[in-house]
Amino acid sequence: MSQVRMRRLLTAAATTSIALGAFAPLSAVAQSPAASMPTLPTPEKTALNIGLSVTETSQYAAKLAEQAGIWAKYGITPTISVFEGDGKVMQALQAGQLDIGFVGTSAALNSQVTDAPVVVLGTNAIILSDNLISVPDITTADQLRGKCVAISTFGGTSHGSSILSLQALGLTPADVVITEIGGQSARIAALEGGACQAAVVDVALQADMEAKGFHALTNLKELGLPWGRSGFAVTKEWLAANPNTAEVALAAVLEGQNMMWAQPDVAAQDYAAFREIELPEAQALIADFQTVGDRTMMWSDGAFENPKTVLATVNPDIAGVDVTTAFDRSYLENLKAIGLYDALGIPTDAAPAASPAASPAS
Repeated sequence: MSQVRMRRLLTAAATTSIALGAFAPLSAVAQSPAASMPTLPTPEKTALNIGLSVTETSQYAAKLAEQAGIWAKYGITPTISVFEGDGKVMQALQAGQLDIGFVGTSAALNSQVTDAPVVVLGTNAIILSDNLISVPDITTADQLRGKCVAISTFGGTSHGSSILSLQALGLTPADVVITEIGGQSARIAALEGGACQAAVVDVALQADMEAKGFHALTNLKELGLPWGRSGFAVTKEWLAANPNTAEVALAAVLEGQNMMWAQPDVAAQDYAAFREIELPEAQALIADFQTVGDRTMMWSDGAFENPKTVLATVNPDIAGVDVTTAFDRSYLENLKAIGLYDALGIPTDAAPAASPAASPAS
């Protein structure tokens, strides 16, 4: 982080700040009872439009922060909408309809070659955890040839997952018909309705899909591949105008993210309400997220380099993109420097064990 930016943030915090010490959440108390919450700068905006591309746990932190009253504590009123797919979130974000969007890092990389680039300030999950699920009568790679494979949107995380899954099966994108369908629920509906013969589906749903007679042809979670599955993204133009808002909003999401480790039972109850599912299912999904989620919301460069490698196979313009233009670590680094990580009890080594050297190419 530049010294100028650090001085600006510390000055803002000292003069017009949100005092949080009196409102420390249970998660902070449970993890570090002696720690005091730091102060944060006053946000330029207090009403934010936020878009999620899925209802999966990988993007749940922002919604959990709303349910737990964390946004209100930080002085922000969010309006959170689910858009079903990275493409729709990116469209709304780049059009100025959203302040913050949660998308895969692949979407952020794609935006670098547009006139409205976005930047990721934090990651919710940095390991791909998808299966390629097929209909009952397709059990081999050869049977998949020429068939429809459902993804969310071209250039999104599910698109990358489909390419990696096809590589694992000894196939290429030219061997199938990769089709934009939408978010996970829409992809599952396409399988069940027969519109597509395979779809990218989170591994957490494998048992449910197999119980319905479908097959898991691949399991990307077992590779432990660094990949920014979900990131806190804003346009660079918005960030330049709202740096304090970005800092405070990121703090709120970080606290919501941490609740899934510090208070998993509470998080599961809220997630069950959000998804309208039974509590045991929500508890299992929260537990699974702890194996792929990014408690620190930090990332290795591999979480962007690996999507870039895959994207470049279908969009040559991406090959020349410097991945560091698609992210900015300084906001999280400042939150760590002023003591928020310590106050929330977030271990510095809390990120999932994924090797930055892992390669998607084979």
